Amino acid sequence: MYCSQAPGKVILFGEHFVVKGFPGIGVAVNMYAKACSEAYEKNHVYSRQLGVLYDEEKNIGRENSFDKIFEILRGLGCLKRFKVFIDSEIYIASGMGSSAAVSAAVAHSLLKACGHETDKDLVSKIAFEAEKIIHKKPSGIDNTLATYGGFIYYKAGVFKRIDVSWPEDYELLITNTGIERNTGVVVREVLELYERRKNIIEHVYYAAERLVEEAVVLLKNGDIETLGELMNINQGLLYSINTSCQRCEEIIWLLRRFGALGAKISGAGRGGIVIALFRKKDLEKNISEINRYINNIFIAKPDLYGVRSL
Repeated sequence: MYCSQAPGKVILFGEHFVVKGFPGIGVAVNMYAKACSEAYEKNHVYSRQLGVLYDEEKNIGRENSFDKIFEILRGLGCLKRFKVFIDSEIYIASGMGSSAAVSAAVAHSLLKACGHETDKDLVSKIAFEAEKIIHKKPSGIDNTLATYGGFIYYKAGVFKRIDVSWPEDYELLITNTGIERNTGVVVREVLELYERRKNIIEHVYYAAERLVEEAVVLLKNGDIETLGELMNINQGLLYSINTSCQRCEEIIWLLRRFGALGAKISGAGRGGIVIALFRKKDLEKNISEINRYINNIFIAKPDLYGVRSL
């Protein structure tokens, strides 16, 4: 059996603004999707969380992302069939790149099972093709972070790694609002607002661009303390384009009250996840109180390695 894992991700800065070609910053985090593959009589994919996702004999999952992965493997000359077991701890449909992490982990484990080189560029390409089946027009950031890990600056389809030495005395807290939302609907409505009020809204986008460029400098210099201030400003910009929600704001202000240097939505908004930057000592002091108000929380560290063998 060949097993691999790939990390989830959060967007630190720039969500929504990237749709118009402005920059953003994402980071892979130590919440993982794991996949194990072994030779079998048919192609079959089972998720511990979701059950059977693909079975070629029973015609389950035809033309889904796993069908695409198996198709690509056949094109690489791998004619074997496999049983794949998936176990993911990444929050689903929350903006954490769950599907991309699963695709990267599955692709990596299947390439090993086929005796093929597990080149990361190839893994990322396979995961991106799988993402197209799920999200139609993905940006590419999710599969990039799941594959390569670390901090990524991205703008208009171009991805650049940011070399960051993350201090041990700072942590990211990921909280799941539990509110599901349709990413496509949120993105469409934000774009409609932009077109209706472009003479006003475009200045918000330019402010977001300046903020991202400043964040890159802070990350490179290891100034994590000031990064929290920029997270708060970014949240204000996101609020102005109507991507927050009542529960999001409740969580954001609660986390700030308990010592967060910065807190914001991450991803499409109107639900999904909220992230916060803490000094480690402040989070340790207040974590029990935070747990009284928020159920689904995860203390995260950046993952600098991306997809890899288990």
